[in-house]
Amino acid sequence: MPPDVPPTPPSPASPGRPGAEPAETAGLQPSVGSSAQTEAAGGPPPHDVRPPLIVPVPRRRTGWLVGILGEEEAAEFRSIPARIRAWLDAWVRKSPPFTVSLSVHVALLLALALVFVRLERTRRRPIDLSFAAANSVEAERAGVQMVEPEPEPEPVSQPDAVDEPEPVEDPVAAPIAAAAEQVNALGSEPEPAAAPAVGSLLDGRVAGRRERLVAAYGGTAATEAAVTRALDWLARQQQKNGLWSLRGPYASGGSQENQLAATAMALLAFHGAGTTPREGPHHKAVAAAWTALLKRQVAGPEAAEDRADHGRFVISAEDPPAHHALYAHAQATIAICELYGMTKDPIYEQPARRAVAYAVAAQGRNGGWRYEPGQDGDMSVTGWYLMALKSAQMAGLDVPAATWDGVERFLDHVAVDGGRRYGYRFDDRNRTADLNAARRAAGPVTAAVSAEGLLCRQYLGWPRTRPELTAGVEALVGEKFLDWEHDKDVYAWYYITQVVHHVGGPAWQRWNGRLVEVLPAAQVAKGSERGSWDPALDKWGANGGRLFVTCFCTYMLEVYYRHLPLYGEAAGQP
Repeated sequence: MPPDVPPTPPSPASPGRPGAEPAETAGLQPSVGSSAQTEAAGGPPPHDVRPPLIVPVPRRRTGWLVGILGEEEAAEFRSIPARIRAWLDAWVRKSPPFTVSLSVHVALLLALALVFVRLERTRRRPIDLSFAAANSVEAERAGVQMVEPEPEPEPVSQPDAVDEPEPVEDPVAAPIAAAAEQVNALGSEPEPAAAPAVGSLLDGRVAGRRERLVAAYGGTAATEAAVTRALDWLARQQQKNGLWSLRGPYASGGSQENQLAATAMALLAFHGAGTTPREGPHHKAVAAAWTALLKRQVAGPEAAEDRADHGRFVISAEDPPAHHALYAHAQATIAICELYGMTKDPIYEQPARRAVAYAVAAQGRNGGWRYEPGQDGDMSVTGWYLMALKSAQMAGLDVPAATWDGVERFLDHVAVDGGRRYGYRFDDRNRTADLNAARRAAGPVTAAVSAEGLLCRQYLGWPRTRPELTAGVEALVGEKFLDWEHDKDVYAWYYITQVVHHVGGPAWQRWNGRLVEVLPAAQVAKGSERGSWDPALDKWGANGGRLFVTCFCTYMLEVYYRHLPLYGEAAGQP
């Protein structure tokens, strides 16, 4: 028998924990080997030996939320959904069914909107490329050919408005075929010539072309800025009834009122820069003026066509004054014909035709116009009427040939120095059989009426190189060379500027060089009258006032595009 093995003494209990396992076995599985050893030793298996109880040690819950907020605040944050659900439950229970239904439907509509709304994708223009047989031109580099395509027909213009008009090609091309040059001996009678076509002379006012014409004919950024300021000033002076006044509300008004003339002159300044009732920075002012002015033309059922004043513009019984009535009508006729020519709007056609008919009927016996219809004319009023009738032709309206013949006859009567200069008027009571003696009797001869006479001759067909015209231009440039301080005469300068611009060459370069220097510098730069020109010391400034002087200075600075040169591109070159 194997020797007796004394039993293993029990392990002493841990202090303070009766019956507890030894510290080193707490929480561990018992070793299988130790049980086998007990049995092998011959001892009885222990009756009270059980697997040690595994007590999990509670682990503290941690996480990113606890790390950020702490345990208490994290627990409160996690309870928010439950509190929201409780609040919604209480709200639903307390709210009437209509409110709940409305809220649900609104939420559904918002959800549907978010589903179906999408961003508009940028549309790209497709580009069609086609290849066809064409004439090829050899390039400078070998192996590369440039294809010269066949010309395509001009596309039909669309009425849709565009924000930025494309530049007009070749704006300074000759608009008019000049009359055949028949140079007469100096001092001989000028032979009548057919009036040239003038239908394209208004084309320079088109946006996109003006800028190129300014550069081509010697304008500057300063001249264009001065025009802009002048038109701004004019717009500020418009009255509530749409008309303008020669007397105010500005400083230095004229000595007498003539709202018809003032309104026509202001409109001519706006038209010269391309502004119409529908286009241009001041189109609203122009529209208001034409609305007022067309109401003051004698027309309609109460004015039969056989009435002597049919077609005449009149503001009131006193406006315009009797001795300025035909002056003002001529200016208004230029304006309405320009407007119809620039817009081709049918609403302006009949007013233009009526105004032209009245002008033709008012021509005097000697072929000119003066203060009353049918009265023998003077050069000053006749110059305005020639431009009125030429503006009608520019708009495509007909003028009787007999009217032009009458103007030629009148010019012959007031011509001086072989047609180089012109007098104000010729009194038929001084007529003699000697035509040269009759010419000597015409007077007074001034730079203004001489320039008017030469401008009339240009529009009636005198060629650019005619000696009388050349000599007359040289005399005018030398006599009235834009002396603002000592010899201010904007009325004469206005006509000289037109004549010399049509002739072009060295005379135009000299005159324009002075023009671009003097007029912008003399414009009022500050105060309530900024943009205007002071009428003080002007030959007619006291009569016409600030508006009169400002309008004529504006016309001169618009000369580069207001009317294209009568003799075409060559006139702008030396």
